Amino acid sequence: MQVTVNDILNATNGKLLNGSADTVINGFFTNSREIDSLPFKNALFVPIIGERVDAHTFIPQVVEKGAKAFFIKKGYELPSNIGDTAAIEVEDTEAALLDTGLWYRQKFNIPFIGITGSVGKTTTKEMVAAALSSINIHKTKGNANSTIGLPLTLFGLEDENEVAIIEMGISEFHEMEKLAEAGRPNHAIFTNVGSAHIGNLGSKENILKEKLHITDYFTEDSVLFINADDELLRKIATENSEFRPENVKHIVTFGINEKADFYASSITISDSGTDFVANYKSESGEAVSEQIHLKTLGLHNVRNALAAIAVALKLGISPAVSKKGLAEYEPLAGRGNIIKSNGLTIIDDTYNASPDSMKASVQIVGEMRGGTEPINRRVVVFADVLELGEYAETEHYKVGEYIQLYNKENAENKIDYLITVGKDSEKIGLGVNSENLETNPVTKHFSTNVEASNYLKSSLKKGDAIVVKGSRGMHTEEIVNALLNFC
Repeated sequence: MQVTVNDILNATNGKLLNGSADTVINGFFTNSREIDSLPFKNALFVPIIGERVDAHTFIPQVVEKGAKAFFIKKGYELPSNIGDTAAIEVEDTEAALLDTGLWYRQKFNIPFIGITGSVGKTTTKEMVAAALSSINIHKTKGNANSTIGLPLTLFGLEDENEVAIIEMGISEFHEMEKLAEAGRPNHAIFTNVGSAHIGNLGSKENILKEKLHITDYFTEDSVLFINADDELLRKIATENSEFRPENVKHIVTFGINEKADFYASSITISDSGTDFVANYKSESGEAVSEQIHLKTLGLHNVRNALAAIAVALKLGISPAVSKKGLAEYEPLAGRGNIIKSNGLTIIDDTYNASPDSMKASVQIVGEMRGGTEPINRRVVVFADVLELGEYAETEHYKVGEYIQLYNKENAENKIDYLITVGKDSEKIGLGVNSENLETNPVTKHFSTNVEASNYLKSSLKKGDAIVVKGSRGMHTEEIVNALLNFC
């Protein structure tokens, strides 16, 4: 990236208070502590005003360390001793970042694929990138999908990029409208409608409506790819649906449901990954099938892979090619990694959690087959799901009810142990044991990761399969590390 302060002034309708409009900028940053490790030299600092900290106080610090420019909110006093550093006054620093992101995004006439949903955005983004690995792509780094992360992603675009894959996540009303205005995806994937952030948005219907703003800048040729296994998303496929935006002309569905445009069959989950057949129709209407192998687990990842295959085909890359990239895909740390250690199979799914992704984890460990060595027992370790607000107790309880139903229907491969950690997660155990069925798992609840780890270390046996999951704030990776160090 190379722009001038004058470009930024035009993009933001800002006012130059200090320095030169000819100053060259190579990148933006919002964290003052990162200035020494930035991958570019001429940096512009964006001071974000948070609930606890107003980053305007760090302007002198970043200037001293070499920042070439900074935004400053209108009404703030210009710091002294800033030399010739460019100071750009704007109405709102975060909005100015988005405005500049939009200005830069419009320089690129390439497909932009937006990805949203309650869970699975980052994994889907990575799978789409894998499916498109035969061409030059640019993608969101990590899960930088907010009104701050998205423009920083856009600034990484280069002339050689042929496709941009941008993750777009929200937790409040009107956030997606801002993201869509800056990112303007030509096509979008909607993974699911879950209960993540339901404490802020109030209902799944509200979550659906808000996330559908990802289509605000769709054109006649744009395609919305939706999960046909999601009850609410299926309603969008109906042309007269009250939820379907008027500008969404084309919908492609994916899922396990055989009525989906891209559907999976012959699914097998083992300790080496997941195998399935992807079925779809060619442009001539001919039925086509492709055998797919993934190094990761779970039906949700089958859906993610189907979405990636569908998007790749839309962009002219056949499943025969995209599946090669998918076969090489390695899950990011804490997102379903399979770890074999001293006779145990540990599924590290600790990066984050929602009630829906917990249910997916139950399916993963429940449907896993041992390959060369049979699985002895199946163990689920769940910590609290945070940010559920008034829905916390009921949503955790529903996870327990789901485990109970799963065990009732899958007695031969049932969940043998349920270990919960924290506060609200205790309701999972209550939901499981509400009927005291013989198929219910042994349940244990602990207040801390240390207590849970100690119990597991004294109870696990060779041949056990364990999945560990919880919200980021619960630090459940500590449990995985404790098991690995113990093994």
